[in-house]
Amino acid sequence: MNLLFREIPDYLKDKSTIITQVMFVSIFALVFINIYSPFNASSWFEVGRIEFFFYSSAFILSGMLIIVLSKLIFVLLTGRVRFTYLLFGIWHFIELVLLSVAYLVVDLVLLKSGAELIERFTSLLFITLLVLAIPYSLSWLWLSLKDKRTTLENLTENTSQEFKEKQMVIFRDETEKLRFSIKSRDILYVESTDNYVTVLTNEKGKLKKIMLRNTMKRLEKELEGTLIQRCHRSYMVNFENIKLVKLISANLYIYMDFPEEIRIPVSRTYAEHVHEFLNRVSL
Repeated sequence: MNLLFREIPDYLKDKSTIITQVMFVSIFALVFINIYSPFNASSWFEVGRIEFFFYSSAFILSGMLIIVLSKLIFVLLTGRVRFTYLLFGIWHFIELVLLSVAYLVVDLVLLKSGAELIERFTSLLFITLLVLAIPYSLSWLWLSLKDKRTTLENLTENTSQEFKEKQMVIFRDETEKLRFSIKSRDILYVESTDNYVTVLTNEKGKLKKIMLRNTMKRLEKELEGTLIQRCHRSYMVNFENIKLVKLISANLYIYMDFPEEIRIPVSRTYAEHVHEFLNRVSL
């Protein structure tokens, strides 16, 4: 019951969406009337198939003027009126009745139908319901799926960005005890010295060193799945903060994104891994 008094989503009030919907309904109605032949359409005029198509097009499009007028008023009121699902449903029911009345007038006045008024109106109301309900339902379903997909993509993108900004890299010592954690984007590179490693970070434009008792081999395994990758026997670099990769003579070097020049060597053993990881990150 609460759903009836809930405001309709924005995608149902979007102008471009409504224009697309009217076009879709018009095309569907035209195809419907030529294939199904409601309103005794086949007996309207003693003309060929092509001429009948033009006559039926004029008939449908004249009825669509009511839909266009209805949508125009709807768009003008969306900024002033709170359209709930209940009001939205009533609006389209009135739209259905008005269109049925318009087709009834055409049927009685122009086509000289001799059918009983109530019986003919009931028949027209049912057929008009089919003409509107099917394309409206399909378009609303498509718009709902499109809106959910867009919302999901935006949520995923925002969550991914937020996670990236807040992602912490955990560093443990050789006994696997947690010693400290740093935001991934702040880490520049890691350098090893014997049984110790030094994590070098960018702290507001200043280089900061944090020492940890651990081996590079063990740390490399612990940092699998992060952007901190091995490039040398003594170095690991954070690919998030690489500014330049340059070949000097026969040696490859990585330049870190830092105010002062930081150049990290890439050994031949890890050169292929560096190239592959760079390509993967850039995709």
